[in-house]
Amino acid sequence: MRRLHFEALKPICPTCRRSALVLEPGAQATSNAIVSGVLRCRDAECGERFPIIAGVPILVPDVRGWLSENLPLVLAGDVEDAAVEAVITAALGPDSVHNITRAQQSRYAHDHYGDLFEGAPDGAEPPPGRARHCLTEALRHLGVGRGPRLDIGCAAGGTSFDLAASYEAPVLGVDLSWPLLRIGRGILDRGLLRYPLRHSGDAYERRETYHFPPEADRVDFWIADAQALPFAANTFRLVVALNVLDCVPDPARLVAEVSRVTRPGGDVAFATSLDQAPRAAVPFASLEGPDVLATMIATANRDTADAKPLRPTGPPRDLSWSADPQDADTVTYRSKLMTMKTAAE
Repeated sequence: MRRLHFEALKPICPTCRRSALVLEPGAQATSNAIVSGVLRCRDAECGERFPIIAGVPILVPDVRGWLSENLPLVLAGDVEDAAVEAVITAALGPDSVHNITRAQQSRYAHDHYGDLFEGAPDGAEPPPGRARHCLTEALRHLGVGRGPRLDIGCAAGGTSFDLAASYEAPVLGVDLSWPLLRIGRGILDRGLLRYPLRHSGDAYERRETYHFPPEADRVDFWIADAQALPFAANTFRLVVALNVLDCVPDPARLVAEVSRVTRPGGDVAFATSLDQAPRAAVPFASLEGPDVLATMIATANRDTADAKPLRPTGPPRDLSWSADPQDADTVTYRSKLMTMKTAAE
């Protein structure tokens, strides 16, 4: 956890939402980062404690539940030898947690960083850059004021680095997935990009290169819940949530959290798939018309007490978003991008 981000963002307890977090004595730290330690809620009635593991603070309301589900993934390191990793992958089979995780890493990391490798090999579908293209389109309609930026559902972190390249301000990427977040952290901590690229079945190619984004000193990655962000109101100048609304149990709550943590007069970008697939969020299924995303956001914003109004800066824009959910298949979704501004005080 970078000291720059801890001091600038002043995280609050995600459990009680009443008090700031303080770093307990005894943390392992460098001059600019906290590598390992414990953050504690200052509220005497709460006193919840949150670990910092390998430089990543775990700031979720139910920290015990998150750790019980994810600790094996946290403790598991990369297999350094690609040939050994291939044997492990084949032995465990496609339904193992190991291989489900690798498939997810392949999909997101290839989209975020595939353009760093010349000539994608046969079978490396879909083409990379969908998330970053979506962010580029959003930035054309967002302001440039001073202040921190938040990338909700940052996954492997490519969009967070792009945000930092666009603004001279701290950028924080948050996600609940440790395997995805550690890809971005590998770049921050070691300048090493490493991920598995899935071709078909259990066949993967090891992708690895050194990568030193010049803006990396302004980026950090934390584990946090998009529906219970560990920040005080009006913390961020700009917030983006790209293809996240259809991935959370309560999209309206996410909209409310974005409104809460964005400063008055700040900028917001939402993008989400509107395809009526089994994974689509329930609130979208009951909405009709050309402006489904705008309607859902406006309804959630209106029904949330004390929410700052979110005003569109233009009409929703259609974007394509590809994924490879099954062997040799590429599915292109219809995604809507909407940029908004919070009402000024």
